[in-house]
Amino acid sequence: MVELFALGSRFALVILFLSAGLAKLTAPQEFARAVRNYDLLPARRVGTVATWLPRLELLAALLLALGVLTTLAAAVLAGLLLAFTAAVAVSLLRGRQLDCGCFGSTAPRRITWATVARNLVLAAMAALVVAWSPDALSLLPAWSAAAERPVATGDAVAVLATSTAAVAGALLLTEAVRVRGAAATLQRRVGEGAR
Repeated sequence: MVELFALGSRFALVILFLSAGLAKLTAPQEFARAVRNYDLLPARRVGTVATWLPRLELLAALLLALGVLTTLAAAVLAGLLLAFTAAVAVSLLRGRQLDCGCFGSTAPRRITWATVARNLVLAAMAALVVAWSPDALSLLPAWSAAAERPVATGDAVAVLATSTAAVAGALLLTEAVRVRGAAATLQRRVGEGAR
């Protein structure tokens, strides 16, 4: 059972970080602005972080997808998630209201304590992948204790489909809530303007 949850975590992290990395790469100036807005890095480092962070996310996601260097890729993502969590928490404690920059400018979202909780859950999922190293549907099998407990290919495909559907559903639901809130705000402003 743990191996299936670790495998589902691996696939969920792949989808999330492919989405996040690609979104950031398609709007580099906006992502650099989001990094700068946190006001946690020296100005000369913002461009470097904004340039290389999406590439690192994509590389780690691709390695997880292929099942190559799975433990290392998951450890990198866990570290990134903990760094993101610290940046959001510091900004919230400073009373700052900013876009998290999580999925680039395609899905601007204000940071909240829910962002911190979400990142901690994702970091725990990455830690599970580090500890378990699920190698089902991998190009290279893992050389660990997990390799002695292989997941059947059919089960792995089912977990992949379920993880994909769950992440896609969560992203769509989050976007629907955001769009609904924006529509309500616009409708309220239009109503106020008509008076």
